[in-house]
Amino acid sequence: MCEKTRFWDEAQGLLEEWYVACTSKELQADRPYAATIYGKNIVLFRQKNGQAAALLDQCVHRGVPLSAGSMKDGCVRCPYHGWSYQGDGHVAHIPSVNGKFFPDKPHPFKQRSFDVCEQDGVIWLYLGEKPPSERPEVFKLPFYDRAGWVSYYMAGTYDGEMGAVAQNIMDVTHTIFVHAGWFRSESGKQVDATIDVEARKVVVEYHDHEADVGMMPWLTNPHGAEQVHRDSYIAPNITLVEYHWGEPSGMVFNSLITPVGPFESRVYTCVSYKFPIPNLLLKALRPAVNVYTWVVNNQDIKILSTRRKGLEHMPMTHQHSVRGDMAHIALEKMIESLRHEQPLAASILGKRPMQFQI
Repeated sequence: MCEKTRFWDEAQGLLEEWYVACTSKELQADRPYAATIYGKNIVLFRQKNGQAAALLDQCVHRGVPLSAGSMKDGCVRCPYHGWSYQGDGHVAHIPSVNGKFFPDKPHPFKQRSFDVCEQDGVIWLYLGEKPPSERPEVFKLPFYDRAGWVSYYMAGTYDGEMGAVAQNIMDVTHTIFVHAGWFRSESGKQVDATIDVEARKVVVEYHDHEADVGMMPWLTNPHGAEQVHRDSYIAPNITLVEYHWGEPSGMVFNSLITPVGPFESRVYTCVSYKFPIPNLLLKALRPAVNVYTWVVNNQDIKILSTRRKGLEHMPMTHQHSVRGDMAHIALEKMIESLRHEQPLAASILGKRPMQFQI
């Protein structure tokens, strides 16, 4: 069994979830788009009505990737022999069979299709087999289209499994080292927080209201309002990091994690911000905000790449955790419970205090 097939099979219950394949802007009407989720190659395309469709990325004729082909009449066309596929996976046209010398007739050939939901500027795929009534709802990004906020997506590929990427995003203790001077700096302060673990969600509320996280405080918090910092994990593949400074100001990072391979994830982060300045200036700030967020994002990409090299050289049989890792432990157990379609242990659920030093 090849590594990609094993990765798909070992996902088990995690396939019964929604994952982002691409942004809406990435999926153009004039060409197919290739994505990989849990090692499975998938082709996406827009049908005549503009709706997105997704199929396994392989022609059933001779196995050529459909994503290497083209679009014709709202169908994706194989580059080898021109077989065309509808959004439901059925072969709609075979040039060597359908033409002026042969009458058109339905074909029995079909490729597997996936259910698609286009929402909040991204395209979600459902990979599993459960009927719609038994599936989780597609996650609604809470700040994507909120009035007065500016939102945009940035995407990156991380050298890490889904759980490791979620841990990195939810983790505060690494920021004074990986993001020193950009996001936080070592202070020697104690951080107090509350962690609340539900069946499919982990929420960490931080109580350091005077913290300066380095995000341009002259702009984000000119009046010195109390800072509200909340990190949420929505199983199995979503994180929501929120910073608010009173009603008129905030920055939110909503990351949608898509497993690509055993040590590779594609992350689509919706950056949303609102500052106490006129709306035109708010929009004009986007290039500067984008530079800042890209620097921080690439620092995380680099450290996870370094981690991967270490694990490939010497795999770990056991990881040691401390009290600052409480959220990490909970989300890993949550991922495993979904993988095996088992309820989370009752001992993990509930609210607890958490303390650590940065």
